[in-house]
Amino acid sequence: MAKQTVVNYIERLGLAPEHVKRVGKTDVLDDFAVSALADALGKNIPLRTTPGPVPEEAVPAITPDTRDSVISALNGRIADLKEQNDRLVSELAELRASRERELGELRDQLAAANDRAARLADRVAGIAERQQAMSALPWWKRSVFATKLLGAGSE
Repeated sequence: MAKQTVVNYIERLGLAPEHVKRVGKTDVLDDFAVSALADALGKNIPLRTTPGPVPEEAVPAITPDTRDSVISALNGRIADLKEQNDRLVSELAELRASRERELGELRDQLAAANDRAARLADRVAGIAERQQAMSALPWWKRSVFATKLLGAGSE
């Protein structure tokens, strides 16, 4: 039962000033208020009924024909589920093969990209070496060296 329900019943029964004292957020009830609330709330609670024995007339009789029809229906359902399972297994195998092909292609692309990156790194290292060698030269030899590397210009 919710706290708000109890608060509503306290207001409806008029118990607040004499039998209910508020202490902070808590309500303190005396014996009379507890008894009145229990009586008022108890009238609104439906009685629990325990299920009794089911009469034999209510239970349908099981005959060999009904057993056979149930068994055949279950066998049909099993066959349908096996077909569905086989279909899903084949779809999964196709999907797996497709993913393996895609993964192989991506691995090939990665190998090509790594090879290209290695070649570019070698080229950058060569350029850095030449630049370092050029910066180590005195200034008057740099122009001759740069002319040899870059060419004489527009001729």
